[in-house]
Amino acid sequence: MTQPDRRYKFGRHLEALTDEVFHVFRWTLMVGFARFLATEFPSPLLDLLYWALAMLLFGYLSSRFLLRPELRIFQTRDQLWKRLLQSFVNFLLCIVIFMLVLWTVQELSATIAQYRTIVN
Repeated sequence: MTQPDRRYKFGRHLEALTDEVFHVFRWTLMVGFARFLATEFPSPLLDLLYWALAMLLFGYLSSRFLLRPELRIFQTRDQLWKRLLQSFVNFLLCIVIFMLVLWTVQELSATIAQYRTIVN
């Protein structure tokens, strides 16, 4: 931490990481709130809003893992099969993370709705 170049580089990496986490967290809150509204006040419009926001979240995660892959399997991707496998793994990772986020949103919104019902 005494070298300015390393400190600057570390700061940029930390800033990029927190920026990405914040964006996913913000999108998750928006999707969760839409899910809560759709659960509490059943309406096709609120269901549509929930699924539209969920698709936007999936699009954001896809852009993060598919278009700008940070998690590399191979050091060099000089062959077609390496590029295809890298894309496939990133796509699976994107789907798994998206499903975990939606499951978390579902569980949290159901718990909040249940708690709200008990309190009222």
